[in-house]
Order: sequence, then C-alpha cells, then structure tokens
Amino acid sequence: MRFVISISLCMSFSLAQALSNPVTITVEKDIYEYAQAILADKTPSTIEHFTQAHCQRDVVDFILVQRALSLGGSQLTFEYELGNFDARNIKLLTDGHLLISFDTIWLEEAKQYDHAVYISDPIIRQGEYFSGVFTAPHLSQAIAAKIKYDLSEVSVVSSSAWYADWKTLTALNPKQLIDESDWIAMAKMVSRGWVDVMLVSFTNQQPFQYQGTGYHIVAISDLKVALADSRHFIVSKIHPLGPETFAALQRGLQQLRESGFIENAYRECGFFNSSIANWRTLAVK
Repeated sequence: MRFVISISLCMSFSLAQALSNPVTITVEKDIYEYAQAILADKTPSTIEHFTQAHCQRDVVDFILVQRALSLGGSQLTFEYELGNFDARNIKLLTDGHLLISFDTIWLEEAKQYDHAVYISDPIIRQGEYFSGVFTAPHLSQAIAAKIKYDLSEVSVVSSSAWYADWKTLTALNPKQLIDESDWIAMAKMVSRGWVDVMLVSFTNQQPFQYQGTGYHIVAISDLKVALADSRHFIVSKIHPLGPETFAALQRGLQQLRESGFIENAYRECGFFNSSIANWRTLAVK
C-alpha cells in the first residue's frame, strides 16, 4: 500500500510540476510570425476576427487550438520552438516528446497512429477542403491551358508528409511529382519556373497570391482541387499531460463549433471562400 501511495504522490508531483512550466510546442517559423502579426498584444483566447493579411488556414489552426484549450479549462502556458517540423511532429507526438500539434492533420494519417495519439473532433470536415493551383505569375496562362481533366501535362511540387495532398496529387497523374518538405522552398521552385504548380490554400485577399523573399506565386483562375478528407488536432497519449489536455480541447472545440466560431474563422481568413464556389474542380474519382 505504501508503495502504491508513493507512486501516486510522485505522479501527482510530476503533473503539478509539468503544469507549472510552459509546454514546448513546435511551430513552423513563417506561421508563427504571421500569427504574431495578428495577435499583436492580444492572446489567442481574445481574437474574434481573422480578416487580416497573411491569415491563412495554418494561422487559424494555431490560434483556434489555443482558444479551444482555454475554453475547455486548460491552464497550460506555451513556449515555441520554431523550425520546419512537418515531417517530424508525428514522431515527436508518438514518442511523447510533443504534447499537441498546433496544426491540424488529415484523419487518414492520424488513424495510423491512434495507438499513440488522441484524435479531436473534425475541424475542417469532409468535403470542405479545396486548394488552389498556384504557379508563377508570368506562366499562369500557359500553365492553365495545359490543365484539363488531370495534371498529366504539368509538374507539381508537394510534400509526402502531407497525406491527403500527396495521395490526391498522385491520383491526378502529374507529369512529375517532386517531394520537398519546406513550403518556402516549394514556393521558390514554382516562382522561378523550375516546377509548374503547387497546391496552396485560398486567402482573404484577391487576386489569390503569396509573396515573400524570393518568391511570388498566384492561383490559376477558375481551378481548384478537392482534397477528400477531414482535418483534426492530435494530442499525445504518451505525454503525461495528454489525457487532460485532450479532454479540455474537446470541450473547447464543442463550444466553438456550436457558436459558429470555427466556420466563421476559416471563412474570414479566406479558406472557406464563396468566390470560388463555381470554379472548376479537379477531383479524384
């Protein structure tokens, strides 16, 4: 009995100690910087609107997950490790080194690791995800003329770590599919004409475009790609704070869904975009 009590006390102490310290979260550097521009001196739980420039889907994910945790009763605080973590986050989560991903992932990918992660309710539901087909501005018309029913006449860059993107692109039979883990590197390759196109989310600014140091890409007008899966947050089952963090996340997400906050956030940032409703859709049959 004394041994059992000692273990319980140690576990309680470890949890209390973990709660008192900031939890390290891995975040893509560009997404963190865009989010900070939106947050300014505010906290994620006080952000009501997402109409600012650079407010893309990943940025809404970053703010939304923290708002949900706070609403759900979590008292965790966070510190951020910046870098390119797309391909590494899953292993960090399944090993218990990362508590939660602040970026949603595809359900079909998440289910492969359900022995080690909790999967949240859907954030972006099946049938809601459409990507634009982006290319270099000076090549837009020429590339558009090559795309009819699939991508067989163009080269594409994406990441094999992006489950639904890679699966969809493979099925659309591109002339060449290049695997690159860094988004900025992809954008530079397309901008310079080394690769024809890449899939990117729509934004709240028209014309749809992304521009930064060394790259400028634009959406091909009247063309979108349907990605047939839902997106979810995942929480490590191995991390000592996993169970209570997941419970708080689910409680908060339920409140945000019922209030319409989730749909409105993605609509304001341009991810859910009424202006593309009648655009031609490339979809896997």
